[in-house]
Amino acid sequence: MVELPSPCPPLEGKELWLQVDRQDQAMTNATDTARSEITLSARFESAIPARVNTDAHLVWRGRHLNTRCLIQIGKTTFLLRIVAGRVEERRTPLPLMASWDFAIRGSASAWHALWQAPPPPGWHDLFALSKRGEMRLEGDLHPLLAHLQYFKDVLSLPRTGAES
Repeated sequence: MVELPSPCPPLEGKELWLQVDRQDQAMTNATDTARSEITLSARFESAIPARVNTDAHLVWRGRHLNTRCLIQIGKTTFLLRIVAGRVEERRTPLPLMASWDFAIRGSASAWHALWQAPPPPGWHDLFALSKRGEMRLEGDLHPLLAHLQYFKDVLSLPRTGAES
């Protein structure tokens, strides 16, 4: 029987500790990301729909808007049903086979940066984040682009809602 060389030499001493340290760091980063997503999702839920529907000017601005949009913060998704500028429904988790007109999907770090007061340069806008590769816009973008200022105002509401 021919013995094949191992693709990786066995780790000893300092190398072993470095590998364990990297694994611990990766687990810590994953835990921090999960905590961040939970915090960001809570900020989103506290601001939308309550703060949208109580802002008369914002509702007026979206008075001709009727759409279903998906908002994704990291791995957490929300389905918003907007009728005449009012957020009539916010659902999470999504129902099976949920349909939506367009989606705004972003990493937790993208939403965190967007909701800072003020956001850092290059992290201040949906399109800047899209250009960075931190956010994706999908689906039928006509309702989004036709009511762009409405959506920018709605998605900035968690910024002014301070973290608890």
